[in-house]
Amino acid sequence: MSLSYIKLEKSIKEQISDGALEIKIYDVIDSTNNEAKRYAAKAENSAPVLFVANEQSAGRGRVGRSFVSRRDKGIYMTLLYFADGIGNAVCVTTHAAVAVATSIEKICGKKMRIKWVNDIFDESGKVSGILVEGWQTSVGYAVAVGVGINIGDGDFPDEIKEIASSIGELEAKDATLISLIVKKLLAHAKNPDDKSYMDEYRARFMLEGKDVVLSMADGGERFGRVFGVSDDGGLIIDTDCSREVIVSGSVSVRIIGE
Repeated sequence: MSLSYIKLEKSIKEQISDGALEIKIYDVIDSTNNEAKRYAAKAENSAPVLFVANEQSAGRGRVGRSFVSRRDKGIYMTLLYFADGIGNAVCVTTHAAVAVATSIEKICGKKMRIKWVNDIFDESGKVSGILVEGWQTSVGYAVAVGVGINIGDGDFPDEIKEIASSIGELEAKDATLISLIVKKLLAHAKNPDDKSYMDEYRARFMLEGKDVVLSMADGGERFGRVFGVSDDGGLIIDTDCSREVIVSGSVSVRIIGE
């Protein structure tokens, strides 16, 4: 581990009061979520672990998408914790979205918006994505909350340059942003039934009243107008036939006309 990574680890530990938290920092890794899965398969206790990488060679997003992870141009992290009764992945994801959005706002002073269920936008485009995965292990139910945040310049690859944005240069503030997010995630892990964060989610929700296309897990499409978000993080949508709540994390949303 290089000196800069040792300083990053020390700074994060100083800012997070949870002494049980283990921190693992990598220069390059395939995916911090993948590493969390590998670690959980061999875990001997249920202590939380934070994985941070400078670059991901195979970053992943929701519904099988890749997540572009530019070297030195992003925060790529996964918090792994073990908790029974944590609720559904959509509920965990909506909380994580609030944790990321409010933490970025505190550090950068820029207002963030949330696109259901896991994308964080500023006025120019998408600055962050979240991937939540859960599975049973020998030491309990594992939850991996993966977060990717674009930092640095806005020189993005062609495949994402039309939608991507960056929160700008952070340098030494990286550790503070990571620590803020992790503290919020750990607090929710200890009290998963608390839905008070949904007020913050709704205040930043960017799909209210929008006509959208839903890409379903079976390959089909649904059309409707977004009415809001339920307390459990589900997307409330009006179709021609009825109003329903979409709670599947495998559904993606596209705004018609944008």
